[in-house]
Amino acid sequence: MNARIDRSSLLGRYDQDAGPWRPMYYGLTINVPLAGGQSESGTVTLNNQPYIWQFLSHMILGNTYDWETTGLMQDGQYMIEFKDEQSNYQNVPVAASAAFGQGKTGYMVEFPFPIPFAGNKTITFRVTNNYTRILTPTPAAPVFPVNLVLGGVADWGELVS
Repeated sequence: MNARIDRSSLLGRYDQDAGPWRPMYYGLTINVPLAGGQSESGTVTLNNQPYIWQFLSHMILGNTYDWETTGLMQDGQYMIEFKDEQSNYQNVPVAASAAFGQGKTGYMVEFPFPIPFAGNKTITFRVTNNYTRILTPTPAAPVFPVNLVLGGVADWGELVS
């Protein structure tokens, strides 16, 4: 196959297979309790392929820019902790915005060193609310959704032509 890659002027006909490593994102949404000090957990299971985790981003989902009527805003006022089957990556839960960047601006803090996984690993997250949130109108369930995104690269193997 001699298909031309038209998406970038930097890629030519010899760039059909730029290598086996490609971007890979894993995501999960955790419904965090509205009460301060309360937490909820969620997990992500990595595919059966090598993965190098480079950053974690986060944000509250929903109508967050109308906090006068909803009570929900991208304040980063929640703690995040994560671990896999073998390692704890923090000694205590850390403030989301301080450790990983601001969800509302899209600014992310990359890890000081990427975390490699062989694949088929499960990463467990716990998100803890820092203060009691009062939402308007009162939601059916007393929670707010926090979306977490793991960003990195995965080994997709060689191009088969």
